[in-house]
Amino acid sequence: MLALPSPTESTVVACAEVMVEDTTTWAAALGADWETQLDLEEVQAVLLDAWETAAELLPAIVGNLSTLRWAAPPTTELRLTCEQSAPNGALPTLDTFIDLEPFGPIDRGGRSTLAITVTAAPAMDRTERHDLLRQALVRMAREFGYVDAEVELL
Repeated sequence: MLALPSPTESTVVACAEVMVEDTTTWAAALGADWETQLDLEEVQAVLLDAWETAAELLPAIVGNLSTLRWAAPPTTELRLTCEQSAPNGALPTLDTFIDLEPFGPIDRGGRSTLAITVTAAPAMDRTERHDLLRQALVRMAREFGYVDAEVELL
């Protein structure tokens, strides 16, 4: 969040989201030779670009970021989620859409959501953001039951 200098102290929230609403259409668009289940490298690429967009590109529209005051420490939420229910009403688990196998077994049933909040300066170089992303993904995986998750597995 960025605080805009104004009498009302309003805030701006920048958000970047990537959503696949229709996996059948997505598979058809990719073609027969492409796998629709994302691997962890692809997940990192999507999250990295979305984070960069939300943290740097979208707030830059507001104006010169160096002249704005922070309302609170800047945070970024990284979230992987299955939001659309199957015909029986149950949410699919993430491993249906993302290959989480490199993290090892989960210690408690499949998850439909993995999320973590990162507190960090929004502006950073891509390598630093990528390293922080990898650490966050491992911590997120561990907190949601993938106890064997390690940065080296990414």
